[in-house]
Order: sequence, then structure tokens, then C-alpha cells
Amino acid sequence: MSDTQYRVTFQPQGTAVSVLAGTTILEAAAGAGLVIDTPCGGVGTCGKCKIRIARGETDPSEADHQFFSVEELRDGWRLACQTTVHCDIVVQVLATSLFGADHQIVNQSAVSGSREVLPSIRKLYVELASPSLEDDVSDMVRLEREIGPFETDLSLLRRLPKRLRGFGFKGTAVLADHRLLDFEDGDTTGRCYGVAFDLGTTTMVASLLDLCSGQQMAVASELNPQVVFGDDVLARIKHSSSCSHCLDELRAVVVEESSKMIRNLCEEVGVDSEHIYEVAYAGNTTMQHLLCGLDSSQLGEMPFAPAYSRGLLLSSREMEIPINPHGLVYVFPVIGGFVGGDTVAGILATELDSTDGPVLMIDIGTNGEIVLSYNGELWAASTAAGPAFEGARISCGTRASRGAIEKVALDEDVQIGVIGNVQPMGICGSGLVDLTAELLRRRIVSPEGRLLHNTDLPADVPQALADRVVTDDNEQTLFVVAQPEAALQRPVVLTQRDIREMQLGCGAIKAGIAIVLRNAGVRASDLAAVFIAGGFGSFIRRSNAQRIGLIPSEVDHQNIHYVGNVSLSGAQWALLSVEARERGEQLARRTHHVELSMSGDFQSEFAEAMMFADE
Repeated sequence: MSDTQYRVTFQPQGTAVSVLAGTTILEAAAGAGLVIDTPCGGVGTCGKCKIRIARGETDPSEADHQFFSVEELRDGWRLACQTTVHCDIVVQVLATSLFGADHQIVNQSAVSGSREVLPSIRKLYVELASPSLEDDVSDMVRLEREIGPFETDLSLLRRLPKRLRGFGFKGTAVLADHRLLDFEDGDTTGRCYGVAFDLGTTTMVASLLDLCSGQQMAVASELNPQVVFGDDVLARIKHSSSCSHCLDELRAVVVEESSKMIRNLCEEVGVDSEHIYEVAYAGNTTMQHLLCGLDSSQLGEMPFAPAYSRGLLLSSREMEIPINPHGLVYVFPVIGGFVGGDTVAGILATELDSTDGPVLMIDIGTNGEIVLSYNGELWAASTAAGPAFEGARISCGTRASRGAIEKVALDEDVQIGVIGNVQPMGICGSGLVDLTAELLRRRIVSPEGRLLHNTDLPADVPQALADRVVTDDNEQTLFVVAQPEAALQRPVVLTQRDIREMQLGCGAIKAGIAIVLRNAGVRASDLAAVFIAGGFGSFIRRSNAQRIGLIPSEVDHQNIHYVGNVSLSGAQWALLSVEARERGEQLARRTHHVELSMSGDFQSEFAEAMMFADE
């Protein structure tokens, strides 16, 4: 990279930045305040960072040749992560290439019912007798007479004498179990709060709770900023060990986002963050490791052993979370491997272990978590379903944001539902499930997953649908879902490769379910109920998910239930109940961890599960 600088102008945003020769468009965009979507972490394999060079010269990379036709390359289409700057250029950035606009994030649960509020954080107002010659006991003993024995840290002990005397020996003791966190002026017993976090691979949801009443006061949803380092946990694990500061970089962005969300929650309801005394995080094993700044490289290698398993109770000051400086951060226990705290929280929230009959819970996403409850025992597994359900590695895939096709039905022609009721710009996971199931039903896609050529379609396929099966310049068969209305937009299509990606994701989930059921001696037809958890699962249609194999077809529709964001609900319960937190710890220890990669049956199950059912 030379010292020569060139000006890069981004349109239609109208922003510009000067960068050194050899800088990638992706890096230049970041310098201009634009975050371009890079699910693969910027290595040129996902094809999501599509931009167009409107003025200036750039040579196409090898990756560009894979994602663009000769005509598109001639017209200036490039991947931002693979294109470097060697002259002044003007770059057109599509809305679909930008990260994080108007995403749909599930922040509610269907299981958050009424439960006893008995948090570890409690506040007691006390009025103490002042020291005298007749009563010259230490300040700690004087306080212990009123609130019982406690422990505290040195930083508070250094301030306690001055506070007691400055407050006239009257004030509010803040305790976490038997640990003194703070001593406040006056009676503040009515101001006691906590924040629960669902720390997802793609999204983060935070809930501000009143620890006195148990009521949720406000909720905030954001995208996990770590996505710019890769859409899946393996990409982030790899990035975390790729340089000396990369782990700190991953931790810093999620802590910064957490801090912003806490501040926004406080501003929304007029709460002082000093009166937030505890934060609880539930996420998968990798997300919790990165949050804590723990080396996660061992999670990328067999036998995938985590650094810890029991829940962690950490200092908010050490974690740099902006609540009371003496506050605590609780990080959920993990079951094993990639089965983490979000799964524990889900079991806790649904009380899965107390259900009648064999019950399955599935959290469908980049990592598919599978939990079975049967005869008082629990089995849990995590399978790498891949990011197809989040729209990554799909030619026109996108996350569930404005402009994404989220529903598809095929009758005489294609009927679609688009988030925001705008011109479709891509298709998200729920739309892909619908489309794949509908194409199978119409026999436009074979059970083997082959997208049939126009000349091979069944005779009963309506002409309007048949006309949507076309061949591109590379003789590849495509199904056109939606045509563009604007010059810069491209048609939304489904390719043969897209169907294979869906088969991989479905196959991983289906094979994982089969092996978990086999470990417990349960057949799919024995299942009394299936709980569908998480964000993506809340938007899929039962029948279509069963048609492509995401949910066992043997289960009656009436027994398939959407339970929403149970990771958040479990984190909330852990804040509100000492008993629930202890129960979560016990659930993590007693759940049988099924490591699918160690199962001799997984490859054969996976190969069989890649086939769609022939109905």
C-alpha cells in the first residue's frame, strides 16, 4: 500500500472519504460511516457486499467473476471486500448491501407468565445509632446489626465510613445475597433495577426490569455488531485468534452496544443507571466467551471444550458495563460445546423438564439448538445449520429487514409478502422456507433438490409459474420470484445453489433431531409437542417447515407451538428469582450434551436428511 491517497465518494449517501491506495471499498465505506453487510467476514465468499463503480477504474477479482456476469462486470459491479482503490472513484451502494436497516427482531416470549419475584438484589433502609464511647463497634458491625452478616469489596469499604457519617447514619443498603454492593443516601428502596440480555449471534435484545415488582419497564432490540466480523460463530472464533487485539475488538463492540442499549432504556423511562445493580446475559457458548473476553479458539477445535460451564458472577466495573459501579454481571451456565446459556435460559423459561410426554424444543438459526425432554431427563445438541436461514449464502438472500420477501405462496402465479410493503429487494429465511416448500409442492423442485429446467416441468404447472423458470448466461436454471422496478435493482431469484444451501441447513437440523431422539429412545411420532423458539422460528409457517424437514412431519399442527424469545425470558427470570437462577445451574449440569460431531450416525443421517420428502 503506497502513501498516495484517493477520494472515494459513496452514492446515493453523498459521503466521501480519502484513503490510501490499496484500501478496500469495504474499509473506505467504514471510514465514511457506512457499514456494508459482510456475513462472511470480508473474505469474498458470501457475495453480500455488492457495489457498483459508477466512475473510476477497478479490475474485477476472482470472487467478482463468481458472483457477476460478464455484462455486470463491464457495468462496474464488484464486491466491496475484494475491490481496492487505485484512483478517485464514485461508488453506488445498494440499500440491500448496507448492514442493519429496519430488521425484525423478536423481543417477546410466549411463556413469560406470573412468577414469584425474589431477586438476589435487595435494598434495606436503615437508621443506625451513631458511635459513642459506650458503643464504639466498627462501622461494619454497626451495619450488620441491622441487615445481618455481609461481605463487601475494598473499594466500598474505603468509602463506607464517610458515607455513613455524611448521611447521618441513615440510608439504604444494597445487597446481592449477603454481599453489600452499595450504601445510598435516604430511602431508595423503591428504585431497584436490572437488565436482561438475549445475546444472539445476529441480534441483541435487552429488557429493563423493576426488581421490586418484576415488571418489564422497557425493551430494546439491536443487531449484534459482531456480524461485520462474520455471520457465524466459527468465523468469529477464527477472527478472535487472528491477531493480538482481535479478541478485544470483538468484545469491545458488543460491550459498547450493550452500554448504548442500557443508556437508551434508562432515558426512555427516566431511570438512573446507578440504580441498575445487575445485568444477566444469555447467549450461545461462543457469544458468552467473546462477551467476557475469554479465549474461544478451543471452541473451533475438537472436542470443543468451553473455558467454563457454571454461571459467572462478574463485576460490572471489570466488565465495563455502565450500571452501578459495584453492580454485578451474571453470565449463564453452558451445557457443553456449542450448547450454551441461551439453551439453558430456554429450558428454564419453558419449564421444559416439567412437561408431560416427550417434548422437543428447536431454536432454528445459524446454530440450530435442539432440546428433548422425556421422563424427567433432558438431551441437548447444537448443529451448524449455516446462515442460509438468515439470508446469507443465498444469491438474493437478506435478513428480515425492510424490503425482504417474508412470505411466498404459489397458485396460478407467485404471491409474496414484503416487510414494509415496499418493492422487494431480497428474500429472508421465512420466505425461503415458504418458497422451497411451494416449489416442492408444485414439483418444480424434485425431492433430490433439483430445480427442474423449463422443458422438464410437470404438465399441470400453470404457465405463469413455468415462465418464471429461466436460464441465465451460464446456462444455470433460475426461478424468478420478483422482477425489479428500479434500474439499479436486480430480479429476486432462486438458484440451484440456493436450494442446496437450504438442503444443508434443513439436513443439519433434521439429522440433529433424529440423533437426539435416538439417544433418548424416542420416535418422532411419540412427540407430544414441539416448541419453536427464537426469532427466525417465530415467522415460519408450520406446514412449510414440516414440508422441507425443519420440523418432524409426524407431529400434528396443533402440537407445534411458537414460544418466542425464551432466551430473553430465561434471562429475566434469572434476575427476578434466586431460585430460578439456581434451577438454571442445575438444568445445565443435568442435561445430557449430545455432541453430534462425535456421533458415528451423523454423516449417514445428514446425507439422508438432505433429501426432501417425496409427497
